[in-house]
Amino acid sequence: MDGHRSAGVDGLHHVSIRVRDMDRSIGFYRDVLGCAVRTAFELHDLRFAMLAAGDGRYVELVETRTDPRTATEADVFWHLAFRTRDIERSLEAVRAAGFEILRPVTPLDLFNEAAGKPFPVRVAFFRGPDGEEIELIEDETGQT
Repeated sequence: MDGHRSAGVDGLHHVSIRVRDMDRSIGFYRDVLGCAVRTAFELHDLRFAMLAAGDGRYVELVETRTDPRTATEADVFWHLAFRTRDIERSLEAVRAAGFEILRPVTPLDLFNEAAGKPFPVRVAFFRGPDGEEIELIEDETGQT
Protein backbone atom coordinates (compact mmCIF):
# COMPACT_ATOMS: atom_id res chain seq x y z
CA MET A 1 0.00 0.00 0.00
CA ASP A 2 1.14 3.54 -0.54
CA GLY A 3 1.66 6.20 2.12
CA HIS A 4 -1.73 7.85 1.45
CA ARG A 5 -3.83 5.57 3.66
CA SER A 6 -6.42 7.82 5.21
CA ALA A 7 -7.96 5.01 7.31
CA GLY A 8 -4.60 3.50 8.20
CA VAL A 9 -5.52 -0.09 7.28
CA ASP A 10 -2.68 -2.60 7.08
CA GLY A 11 -4.21 -5.18 4.76
CA LEU A 12 -7.10 -7.55 4.20
CA HIS A 13 -7.86 -9.76 7.23
CA HIS A 14 -10.78 -11.93 6.10
CA VAL A 15 -13.75 -12.42 3.83
CA SER A 16 -16.97 -13.64 5.47
CA ILE A 17 -19.28 -16.17 3.84
CA ARG A 18 -22.73 -17.23 5.03
CA VAL A 19 -23.17 -21.00 4.98
CA ARG A 20 -26.10 -23.36 5.57
CA ASP A 21 -24.13 -26.22 7.13
CA MET A 22 -20.96 -25.34 9.06
CA ASP A 23 -19.59 -28.88 9.16
CA ARG A 24 -20.06 -29.41 5.42
CA SER A 25 -18.49 -26.03 4.60
CA ILE A 26 -15.53 -26.57 6.92
CA GLY A 27 -15.01 -29.94 5.23
CA PHE A 28 -14.96 -28.30 1.81
CA TYR A 29 -12.65 -25.39 2.65
CA ARG A 30 -10.36 -27.62 4.74
CA ASP A 31 -10.30 -30.92 2.83
CA VAL A 32 -10.75 -29.75 -0.77
CA LEU A 33 -9.05 -26.33 -0.77
CA GLY A 34 -6.57 -26.95 2.06
CA CYS A 35 -7.55 -24.10 4.42
CA ALA A 36 -6.71 -24.81 8.07
CA VAL A 37 -9.28 -24.11 10.78
CA ARG A 38 -7.69 -21.51 13.09
CA THR A 39 -10.59 -20.75 15.41
CA ALA A 40 -14.24 -21.65 15.83
CA PHE A 41 -16.69 -20.00 18.21
CA GLU A 42 -20.32 -19.12 18.87
CA LEU A 43 -21.63 -15.59 19.11
CA HIS A 44 -25.30 -14.62 19.52
CA ASP A 45 -26.25 -18.28 18.92
CA LEU A 46 -24.44 -18.33 15.55
CA ARG A 47 -21.50 -20.60 14.72
CA PHE A 48 -18.36 -19.00 13.27
CA ALA A 49 -15.11 -20.48 11.96
CA MET A 50 -11.96 -18.73 10.73
CA LEU A 51 -9.94 -20.72 8.20
CA ALA A 52 -6.44 -19.72 7.13
CA ALA A 53 -6.41 -19.04 3.39
CA GLY A 54 -2.67 -18.25 3.17
CA ASP A 55 -0.55 -15.12 3.51
CA GLY A 56 -2.15 -14.33 6.89
CA ARG A 57 -5.65 -13.96 5.40
CA TYR A 58 -8.77 -15.83 6.41
CA VAL A 59 -12.12 -17.06 5.16
CA GLU A 60 -14.72 -16.64 7.88
CA LEU A 61 -17.69 -18.99 7.74
CA VAL A 62 -20.91 -17.95 9.48
CA GLU A 63 -23.67 -20.53 9.79
CA THR A 64 -26.98 -18.80 9.12
CA ARG A 65 -30.48 -19.62 10.31
CA THR A 66 -31.88 -19.05 6.84
CA ASP A 67 -30.60 -20.36 3.53
CA PRO A 68 -28.18 -17.96 1.86
CA ARG A 69 -28.93 -17.27 -1.77
CA THR A 70 -26.49 -17.78 -4.60
CA ALA A 71 -24.94 -14.47 -5.66
CA THR A 72 -25.75 -13.24 -9.14
CA GLU A 73 -23.62 -11.17 -11.48
CA ALA A 74 -25.54 -8.06 -10.38
CA ASP A 75 -24.63 -8.43 -6.68
CA VAL A 76 -21.86 -6.46 -5.05
CA PHE A 77 -19.99 -9.60 -4.03
CA TRP A 78 -18.86 -11.33 -7.21
CA HIS A 79 -16.51 -14.14 -6.23
CA LEU A 80 -13.77 -15.31 -3.88
CA ALA A 81 -10.35 -16.14 -5.39
CA PHE A 82 -7.65 -18.50 -4.14
CA ARG A 83 -4.07 -18.48 -5.40
CA THR A 84 -2.65 -21.84 -6.54
CA ARG A 85 0.67 -23.00 -7.96
CA ASP A 86 -0.91 -25.94 -9.84
CA ILE A 87 -4.32 -24.98 -11.18
CA GLU A 88 -4.97 -28.31 -12.91
CA ARG A 89 -4.37 -30.26 -9.68
CA SER A 90 -6.48 -27.81 -7.67
CA LEU A 91 -9.39 -27.92 -10.12
CA GLU A 92 -9.23 -31.72 -10.30
CA ALA A 93 -9.61 -31.90 -6.50
CA VAL A 94 -12.69 -29.67 -6.78
CA ARG A 95 -14.10 -31.79 -9.61
CA ALA A 96 -13.39 -35.04 -7.72
CA ALA A 97 -15.25 -33.64 -4.70
CA GLY A 98 -18.32 -33.19 -6.94
CA PHE A 99 -18.50 -29.41 -7.24
CA GLU A 100 -19.84 -27.66 -10.35
CA ILE A 101 -17.13 -26.30 -12.64
CA LEU A 102 -18.24 -22.97 -14.12
CA ARG A 103 -15.16 -22.29 -16.26
CA PRO A 104 -12.33 -24.75 -16.90
CA VAL A 105 -8.70 -23.65 -16.78
CA THR A 106 -8.48 -20.59 -19.02
CA PRO A 107 -5.29 -18.67 -19.90
CA LEU A 108 -5.64 -14.88 -19.85
CA ASP A 109 -3.01 -12.76 -21.56
CA LEU A 110 -3.48 -9.52 -19.65
CA PHE A 111 -1.38 -6.35 -19.60
CA ASN A 112 -0.60 -4.80 -16.22
CA GLU A 113 -1.13 -1.10 -16.86
CA ALA A 114 0.22 -0.17 -13.40
CA ALA A 115 3.54 -1.95 -14.05
CA GLY A 116 3.62 -1.50 -17.84
CA LYS A 117 4.25 -5.17 -18.61
CA PRO A 118 2.49 -8.37 -19.66
CA PHE A 119 0.50 -10.15 -16.99
CA PRO A 120 -0.39 -13.69 -18.11
CA VAL A 121 -2.43 -15.73 -15.62
CA ARG A 122 -4.58 -18.85 -15.71
CA VAL A 123 -7.96 -18.98 -14.01
CA ALA A 124 -10.80 -21.42 -13.36
CA PHE A 125 -14.16 -20.94 -11.63
CA PHE A 126 -16.49 -23.27 -9.72
CA ARG A 127 -19.39 -23.21 -7.24
CA GLY A 128 -18.76 -23.86 -3.55
CA PRO A 129 -21.12 -25.75 -1.24
CA ASP A 130 -23.52 -22.81 -0.77
CA GLY A 131 -23.49 -21.60 -4.37
CA GLU A 132 -20.62 -19.16 -3.82
CA GLU A 133 -18.55 -18.55 -6.94
CA ILE A 134 -14.88 -19.37 -6.35
CA GLU A 135 -11.96 -18.60 -8.61
CA LEU A 136 -8.62 -20.37 -8.74
CA ILE A 137 -5.81 -18.18 -10.08
CA GLU A 138 -2.31 -19.24 -11.08
CA ASP A 139 0.02 -16.25 -11.45
CA GLU A 140 3.63 -17.23 -12.13
CA THR A 141 4.59 -13.58 -12.75
CA GLY A 142 4.22 -12.60 -9.08
CA GLN A 143 2.31 -9.44 -10.06
CA THR A 144 -0.59 -10.24 -7.71
